[in-house]
Amino acid sequence: MKHIFKFLFLSGLVFFLSCQTPAKESINKNEIIFVVEMEVLNDKTSKELKEFSQFYTDAIQTNELTTLGWGFYENDGNITLIERYTDDQAMIQHGKNISPGGPLEDHFNKFMEHYLIKKVDVYGNSTDELKEFLKPFGMPFYFRPSLANFSRN
Repeated sequence: MKHIFKFLFLSGLVFFLSCQTPAKESINKNEIIFVVEMEVLNDKTSKELKEFSQFYTDAIQTNELTTLGWGFYENDGNITLIERYTDDQAMIQHGKNISPGGPLEDHFNKFMEHYLIKKVDVYGNSTDELKEFLKPFGMPFYFRPSLANFSRN
């Protein structure tokens, strides 16, 4: 009887594992990555920058569920911000969120009191829709299309 139970248990386990979704389906080839080079404004202290950067990161994490990643990094007295989006539409939503009337408008106004954006490199296959959407922001965007890439979500 114990052998039959073991056989049925192992057979069920093998069946269950064989029905799992392959990891290949969790691959995202549409990810868009923004690398934003900034300088610090208004003589903000290291402590002020750290506190504000955490505040802003928390706001993005809470309000933008299609943003894959977000991080501020120190770089020889400057700051690099790396933003990862599931696709163009997720980035467009971020842009709407920080624009006038958006839920993060006040947060972005505070962002602009801390940082001056000098350059934005956009990695991934950006659509014409995204490029047109970004034009009114008036920032120096440099688009870097993919030759080959993947992102695991």
